[in-house]
Amino acid sequence: MLYKMPEFFVVLVEPIYPGNIGSVARVMKNFGFRELVLVNPPEITGEAKAMAMHARDVLENAKIVKEFSILQDKFDFLVATSAVIGTDKNPLRTPIYPEQLTGAIELDGKIGIVFGREDKGLSNEELKKCDFLITIPAHHEYPTLNLAQSAAVILYEIHKLKNRETPLKKTRAANKIEKQVLLEKFDALVDASGLRDFKADIAKKTFRSVVGRGFISGRESFTLTGVFRRAADAAGKLNR
Repeated sequence: MLYKMPEFFVVLVEPIYPGNIGSVARVMKNFGFRELVLVNPPEITGEAKAMAMHARDVLENAKIVKEFSILQDKFDFLVATSAVIGTDKNPLRTPIYPEQLTGAIELDGKIGIVFGREDKGLSNEELKKCDFLITIPAHHEYPTLNLAQSAAVILYEIHKLKNRETPLKKTRAANKIEKQVLLEKFDALVDASGLRDFKADIAKKTFRSVVGRGFISGRESFTLTGVFRRAADAAGKLNR
């Protein structure tokens, strides 16, 4: 029996240089990716087409959107990329490595790999709208790769994962509504538990990160939602 593979999209947020867009398109085709999304890009010039080489079809078929917020309704998962990471105390910037994307291959859904601006990357507000963060473990003296290099490393790792032995069964990814309901029920549980202010905020952000990194399935989301709802109700009765 054949099972659908997840659809991977490369998302470039407000890229500055047309040549970089073309270079990313070329890298995408090198590893078998064709879906390119551009958020508020510059004009696609001859430089972009020249850098794309034999991947001009990827460039010409790129989808253009005006705002980052539109992406949330287009994808089941948004994976942010950044060279700037945090510690365990900063769940917003607690990343995984590209080779840890195993869970993505085991789901059927649309996954956007999001690359930020060449000069300042993704904003904290944009990171909050993504499910989790991925980073490339480069040398500490100069950890920032250019846009096309970053895309090449991450797409190569996904390409390797996609071409390993196919799992026996594909699992449907939790959709946006299911994930949102799950997160809302967990938030209600945190509020009912008595945690307040900073600790409550950290708990909620941490759970969002765990849900994103785990590429949670629809069945898992349904099960956890029920558990959190019952636990929140019970905690609320105890606190009355």
